[in-house]
Amino acid sequence: MVRYIIPYIFLYLFYLPFRILPYRACLFYGRFLVRLLYPLAKKHRKIAYDNISHAFPEYSEEKKKELVWKSFLHIGDLLAGTLFAPRLSRKWMDKYLVYDAESLAIEQKTIQDGVGVVLISGHFGTWEILVQFMGIRMKGGGIYKKVRNPYVDRLIHKLRSKNGIKLVSTEESSQVTKMLKQGYWVGFGSDQNAGKVGIFVDFFNRKASTYQGPALMAYLTGAKMLLYSVLCGEKGKVMVRVKDLGFVDKSAFSDREAAIRHYTEVWTKALEEEVKLYPEQYFWVHRRWRTKPGDFPGQI
Repeated sequence: MVRYIIPYIFLYLFYLPFRILPYRACLFYGRFLVRLLYPLAKKHRKIAYDNISHAFPEYSEEKKKELVWKSFLHIGDLLAGTLFAPRLSRKWMDKYLVYDAESLAIEQKTIQDGVGVVLISGHFGTWEILVQFMGIRMKGGGIYKKVRNPYVDRLIHKLRSKNGIKLVSTEESSQVTKMLKQGYWVGFGSDQNAGKVGIFVDFFNRKASTYQGPALMAYLTGAKMLLYSVLCGEKGKVMVRVKDLGFVDKSAFSDREAAIRHYTEVWTKALEEEVKLYPEQYFWVHRRWRTKPGDFPGQI
């Protein structure tokens, strides 16, 4: 068990300042850490540069490099938001959350309707803050992948569920359909590379293997699909943008596969449009396009 305890202690000590410092100080500290590590992150800087070059071929070299730098600075904000997020409260939300009128109206009406919601987000903005305020503002649920280290796993589970969100592990994903039918808002961060289990849809000028989970769950349960962008603003503000993607219209498609593909394309395109507005807040260092058409025979 020593091999698990030592990494856990290291992680906890890393987390400790974010548990103690005021919110704005956490943001400053997060960016400070990223500035220290940036010169060492050559591999990830290259990944970000390559991804940005494909996504924005019209950008000059100077603009691409500037976006790489800004996206890394944002990782500092993301780190701070992630580790501060378990401390969120209604008082904090009243001070820092900013909704535009349309987004707030969509959220309030959906809560009043009492329907289950497939809440779709991406590795964009400060997504762990979204996880936490889902537990406070609505009947929130989420899916998480267990960590091999049991101490780290318990810590992550405790932090993520701090504000009342109901978590189920990927091994218990059948519970998701029950939760959606019971009116839960279940979050899906589905813009990672899906490997051989995904379907290919267009995302920033390339085919990307994409998870079918959000569209499939909406199809099976009749849940509403909402796309959330939770973005870092000035002076620590967190901007919340909501796009109503509606319900699956089964009658418009010949079979389930066609419907799932269509709605997967819909939410992926909606996410792309959001990222174009705030490109410095996308997680360009992840290998979103690692799986390519032809890597796995039979993949659509």
